Amino acid sequence: MLSSSSRARRPDYVRPLRTLTGHTDTVRCVAFFPDNRRLVSSSWDNTIRIWDLETGLQTRGPLTGHTDVVRSVAVSPNGDRIASASEDHTLRVWDVPTGELLYDPVEGHASGLWCVTFSPDGRRIATTGDNTIRIWDASTGGLVAGPFRSHNGNLYSLTYAPDGLEIASVANDKTVRVCDSDIGQMLVGPMEGHENDVRCVVYTPDGQRLVTASDDGTIRVWNAITGEQIGEPLKSHTTIITSIAISPNGTFLATAGPSTVMQIWNLSSRQEVNIILRHANDVSCVAFSSDGRYIAGGCCDFRIWLWDASLLHRSQSSVTELARQIPTPPPIPSTPILPQVSQVRGVTS
Repeated sequence: MLSSSSRARRPDYVRPLRTLTGHTDTVRCVAFFPDNRRLVSSSWDNTIRIWDLETGLQTRGPLTGHTDVVRSVAVSPNGDRIASASEDHTLRVWDVPTGELLYDPVEGHASGLWCVTFSPDGRRIATTGDNTIRIWDASTGGLVAGPFRSHNGNLYSLTYAPDGLEIASVANDKTVRVCDSDIGQMLVGPMEGHENDVRCVVYTPDGQRLVTASDDGTIRVWNAITGEQIGEPLKSHTTIITSIAISPNGTFLATAGPSTVMQIWNLSSRQEVNIILRHANDVSCVAFSSDGRYIAGGCCDFRIWLWDASLLHRSQSSVTELARQIPTPPPIPSTPILPQVSQVRGVTS
């Protein structure tokens, strides 16, 4: 029979607050609005949808116009615009109150777009496609900087530093690089260590560190100023990591990949959080709300799963309390091992 302490150490299985249903293909990207009451999603069904988190319903009909998968969406800092990047080679910027395009689709990239993000002040939009970074005026759609060719390969993801002065990017050349957001000059990097394509990059809220994830199944933390890797890589339970997100207080990291379980890490302890957020199919994308209340997981079952993020803090508190109750044993050698799973369609594309 298991002891009470053994039972307490088991991972907690929890239910989502709700699931959001409406997309007709894999959900490719999710992003919260600044009011933390709404969420926007994009999908392989070529649409963008806005959701009310309280009711779980769409606030209006889907935003249509893209002719291929919408790989990435972003919400402006004031919440009045949505930018979408598609395999159809276009950037589109939408007026949230009306659901209409602010201006004609923006063209310029010679191939499909992989990622889009707003600058912290909302005045600029950065995109990746055709191995370049381009910076656009958010109000007019005019090109203001670029194209910057900062990598020797296809760029998957980029993100502004919290101060807006730098852009960090990752690519299939296995490197991480930081460039000046105005002129594209490389400031830090190339940061090397990943052994396969690097798909994801985010800054910690203080701007001091970068977190990246790769097809080599690892998560790595870097000093954003010096480019040095901090500590050993974290090994995911999946062979590929397709999306990562950091909680607004910088404590937790959520990851998605070809697995039904969204993996959560404590960045301070570098340990996996003792909680299971299980979906009905592979998780393709993740996001935290800016108030830290919610985690969203876009899924290959065509739904968005909304989770109570406070469970992460409770789980950490219960583990800490349990540790206080258990006598410290004498040190013994141990060798941790971690499993792997295989890739499936719909997550990495």
